Amino acid sequence: MKSDCPECQDASRRAFLKKVAGGAAAFTLLGAIGSCSDDLPEMKVGDLSEMEKGPLTPKFNGTRILARRLDGEIVVFSLTCRHKACTVKWKAERTRFECPCHEGVYDERGKVISGPPPGPLRRYTYEVRGEELWVLNEFEKG
Repeated sequence: MKSDCPECQDASRRAFLKKVAGGAAAFTLLGAIGSCSDDLPEMKVGDLSEMEKGPLTPKFNGTRILARRLDGEIVVFSLTCRHKACTVKWKAERTRFECPCHEGVYDERGKVISGPPPGPLRRYTYEVRGEELWVLNEFEKG
């Protein structure tokens, strides 16, 4: 229905703009709520006594990790290959990590030995809380 009344057109335009602005605000709010990360800031990996039996390999934020003792210190590796994001496997008998996808090989400290990976395995920061090992959602620097 077309109106030649300028006041009616202005009122109609204002109503339309209010609806658009309200919809945009609702969309923005829902987008902000829906985009919250599911990543945990930290997670208990296990008890230190469990590490005496061997490495711990839980999933943390969708990524397989490996926590173990190495020369008296604790290290927590991401098991995601730096080449094509395949999951590397710890080969205890060879004391190295191997990537099944493109034959990347890392030493026990996560340093590249051979293959296409462009860098070492990432190491997570961690905290020891009493007798518990906790992994934090951040990588060590360096």
